[in-house]
Amino acid sequence: MLQLESELKKNQFSHFHLIYGEERYMVRYYKNALIKRLTQPEDEMNRTFFRNQDIVETQIAEAAQVLPFFAERRLLIVEDSRFFSKSNEMTDYLESFPDTTYLIFVEQEVDRRNRLFKWFHKNGCVTECVRQPEKMLKEWVAGYAKKAGKAISVSNTERLLERAGTDMELLSHELDKLIGYAGERSIIEEEDILAVSSGLTVSKIFDMIDAVATGQKETALRLYHDLLANKESPMSILYLFSRHINILLQMLECMGRGMNKNELAGKCGIPPFTVAKYTRQAQLFARNDLLKMLKNRVEYEEMCKTGQMTDQLSVELFLIQALTNS
Repeated sequence: MLQLESELKKNQFSHFHLIYGEERYMVRYYKNALIKRLTQPEDEMNRTFFRNQDIVETQIAEAAQVLPFFAERRLLIVEDSRFFSKSNEMTDYLESFPDTTYLIFVEQEVDRRNRLFKWFHKNGCVTECVRQPEKMLKEWVAGYAKKAGKAISVSNTERLLERAGTDMELLSHELDKLIGYAGERSIIEEEDILAVSSGLTVSKIFDMIDAVATGQKETALRLYHDLLANKESPMSILYLFSRHINILLQMLECMGRGMNKNELAGKCGIPPFTVAKYTRQAQLFARNDLLKMLKNRVEYEEMCKTGQMTDQLSVELFLIQALTNS
């Protein structure tokens, strides 16, 4: 059991929490669970949020010294600071935090060699939210549907995972749509999945990457615009595209080691029944081309974040660069 799970169960909490990892649904779940337990919903006076990469250590340290107002605790929530992947002086301030202050860091990436990470690992509670195995995802999907008064079969759960992927954030959105679509019916059928789960799906990402592999520029861009028409954001599409590329890179590496289907699925974090599709697609690419796409993705995302171009244009240019192998 995770330390954080134990703390939530016992209602006894560390003063310092770090939550991070690629499974953003679980990151958000644990963050909200802690906020709910450590403060009252209406108590905004005793909660302070820091949400950008321009945060400086002294801002957090100063806020930490403020005593709670008619409450037991003061809670600081720091998101995407990148303090755990770069040099900083945050560790020097933590020892002086009063006992009434609780601190939650929520990060996307960390460096385990980082001084602050080591301090949290020793003195606080570190929770890494990783991609969940297929068995757990099937149970979670069934439980999610059950809470809404719906049932979904194992075969239809597999169908949903095949179309929507294994990202819990995306799965939760697809499940919400399916639950609403089913209406008063108590069972989610395959027809519902085929009708509703047609937005940001692994099948469309597969098709886009197939088009990139075979140089079909018009097809790749048409699929991209289809996704935009379904109200999917360009950055979400880019995220899924690059995540898929990462899986293909892992597939190439693992295939070279002679792993079997179940080993490939476990290592790459994909359902076993999708291994054949990923294997076929991975063989269409050279490793260096996949690495180049990931490098280009970072550059275009940065240009978008710094306002040099719109998100839609940055993704379109990324796709064109991938198609021309430049």
